[in-house]
Amino acid sequence: MTRWSWINIILFLMGLTLSLSLRAQDRKGVGLSLANHSGFILKHTNKLTFTPPPISTGLEASLTVRTHGQKDWEAWNRYPILGINAIWMYLGSDQLGHAFGVYPFVDVQLFVRESWRIYFQVGSGLAWLTEHFDRIHNPLNNAIGSNLNNTAAFRFHADYRLNPHWLLTGGLSFTHFSNGQAQTPNYGINVVGGMIGAQWIPRPLSKEDFIPASEPNIPPRRWGFSTHAGIAFREYFAFGGPRYPVYIASMAGLYQLSRINRLYAGIEYEFNQGIYTFSKLNWQIEGDNARRWAASRGMVFVADEFMFGNWSVMVQAGTYVGGFGFLIPFPVYNKLAIRYYLPYLPKSHARFFGGLYLKSHIITAEYISLGLGLTFD
Repeated sequence: MTRWSWINIILFLMGLTLSLSLRAQDRKGVGLSLANHSGFILKHTNKLTFTPPPISTGLEASLTVRTHGQKDWEAWNRYPILGINAIWMYLGSDQLGHAFGVYPFVDVQLFVRESWRIYFQVGSGLAWLTEHFDRIHNPLNNAIGSNLNNTAAFRFHADYRLNPHWLLTGGLSFTHFSNGQAQTPNYGINVVGGMIGAQWIPRPLSKEDFIPASEPNIPPRRWGFSTHAGIAFREYFAFGGPRYPVYIASMAGLYQLSRINRLYAGIEYEFNQGIYTFSKLNWQIEGDNARRWAASRGMVFVADEFMFGNWSVMVQAGTYVGGFGFLIPFPVYNKLAIRYYLPYLPKSHARFFGGLYLKSHIITAEYISLGLGLTFD
């Protein structure tokens, strides 16, 4: 595609976001942002076979909704900002190409002083990368193995209000692109940099619009229990090779610090069909029972979950135990999860949830999984 084609796509995304904003102007607190990103690709592993370009640039158009206490959880979370980002990045070379992404996000307020606000933003969604590994045409791009990828974004940004309708924004950004080993090679691309932009709010909120919570942020029960089962698919050992399932199960106790924050401690189990098949074919491990142990992983973990109504963002860290897993890349792992909770079951403290999970070792993704679970809280 030509440069003008990319410009047309960018203008279309910006126009789509603008039209959504204009339709929502009858709601107070709706805003439209446009920001420029500049940064560099972090070489997080020596296994990357390309030389990271000196600079990556991009644009980000955001549609935001400022909560103001229509539900108690908004007040308990200090009135977070919810939104959706449409992002374009030129990753810095023809080898890496362009990235187009769309993802929902939440801005959590960290600091307030007169016209200043400081936020932490987390978001996750889908991205389309124009270039990926190809044995003939792009053999050195071993960071990305497919066009369709997950993107995860983290931002620390400060907003300065010029007047009720306009504010300036700027800060630090970290953007991750990966398909979670669904198609190899997949060491992932991590863009670290800065952002600067502006936001327009047609109908700003006033102090009188913010509604305090009707109930205190104290959970009716402190202790609970949670179970979870999930599945992921990974490509193994050969580019373009077969994909094998990874089965995941966990159970954990939970402690509710408040109605919007809970801690977990538990155990997790994985069975990796790809490792089982590999150990069976290469004859290094004899006996079916031994091969099943080699394909199994036992873990212990802790996690922190932040609730935003029926949605939540959970960060998890754990380590492998038992010494029986084969091909463990690193002794410590981490997960980022987005969950959605269904209403409580009748006459009970139990409710089902579904989630999307990104598992990594440091900042190298291992898989993306889908899961279902049941929480008693």
